[in-house]
Formats: sequence, C-alpha cells, structure tokens
Amino acid sequence: MISLVIELRKEKRTGVIAVLLLVGVLGAAYAFANFIIRKNTLLNLPMAPMDILLTQLYGVIMILNMFGIVVAACMIYNLEFKGAAIKKMYMLPVSIPGLYFCKFLILTVMLLSSVALQNLALLKIGMTNLPQGAFSSGTLIAFAGYSFLTSMPVLSLMLLVASRLENMWVPLGVGVAGFLSGMALGTSKASLFLAHPFVIMLKPAVTMSAQPDFSVIVVAVLETFLFLGIGLWMAKNVRYE
Repeated sequence: MISLVIELRKEKRTGVIAVLLLVGVLGAAYAFANFIIRKNTLLNLPMAPMDILLTQLYGVIMILNMFGIVVAACMIYNLEFKGAAIKKMYMLPVSIPGLYFCKFLILTVMLLSSVALQNLALLKIGMTNLPQGAFSSGTLIAFAGYSFLTSMPVLSLMLLVASRLENMWVPLGVGVAGFLSGMALGTSKASLFLAHPFVIMLKPAVTMSAQPDFSVIVVAVLETFLFLGIGLWMAKNVRYE
C-alpha cells in the first residue's frame, strides 16, 4: 500500500494520470461530435441501433486509447531511468517487482477511468438519440468491458517493453509499429493473428456487431497475464545494467 502511494506521487510528476484522463475526455467529446454531425447517416445504416452506436463510434476512440496507452507506458518508466534512479533502488529496501506491479495497477485503473468516461458519453447518446426502446444498458456495459479487456494486452506489453528500454523513443517506436501492423492484420479472421496484442485491441472496432467475442476475451486475458508475469519475473531476476 505504501509503495502504491509513493508511485501515485511520482506519477503526478510524469503526467501519466493526466494523459489517460485526457484520452477519456477526448474520446467522449469525439463520440458526441461524431454523432451530432453524422446522426442521420448513422441511424439509416442497415444495422441494429446498438451496433451502430457502439461499433461505428468506437474506431477513433480505440485509436485514442491505444496511443494513450503507448505514451503513458513510455512516460511511466522514463522518470525511473533519469539519473539512473532505477539502479539506485537496488540499494534501498524497495521491491522492484512491487514497483512494476504498482505501475501496472496505476495504468490499469487510469485506462478503466478513461473507458468509463467514453462509455458515459455513449450512454448519454444512446438514451437520448436512439429510437425508443432500442437502447440496451446491458449491451453497453458488456461492450465497455469487452473494449477494456481487449486493451489490456497492449498495456501489459508496452509496460514490459518500456521497463527494459532506457531510451523512451524505442518503446514509442514499438508502439507505433504495433499499431501499423495491427491495422494491417486486424481485419483478418485467422486465429493465429490473435497472438498480436494490437490485433486483439482492434477487434471490437473492426466487427459490425457489439456482441463480445468470447475467444478474443480468453486470448486477451491470457496475454495480459503472460506479459505481466514476464515483466514481474524480469523485474525480480534481471538487474538493470
């Protein structure tokens, strides 16, 4: 608990909390603006109203979330590498794996807050603009959970990469490469490509249905724990040079 409090104080200096909150606000604002401008076009699409609300607005929101995760993960470890601070911590009664887990927890909670803000905007839009009786809060909650879970593999991977590379531009480049390759492979139906974390995050945005895909959820959870486990193991057993 003390480690978490210390980490929260540190992250106020890095700007990580502000970045992910800003992503949530921008995503919510985009949803409102997009629906206002394209309302008639969207509602005339040959799709169920809830599918229109969730899938047609999520694409840009997903991109904002993805780059928010990449930037936040790069920033959250940048402070530790300044002045070789992370190396000096080995001389202190500080758990390096505990530090890693606290950073993961902070990023996860802030991403969840961002997703909540965005889905509150979708809730408002759905309740006031969809045809009477078409809005389903259960579908919205399920899709919100689905979009959050499919974002977690990218978060855990980017934190792992950022924790091992001192130059912040390198993990940032990895994130951009992941986004571009994910965009190229995201529409494929081949199950093999689900091994790519960025493809998993893209899945809710490239389908025409708001119904979560259980197989994608399973892979997302497994990859999240895999990357988290690797990160914790490396924090414990691989010292920074």
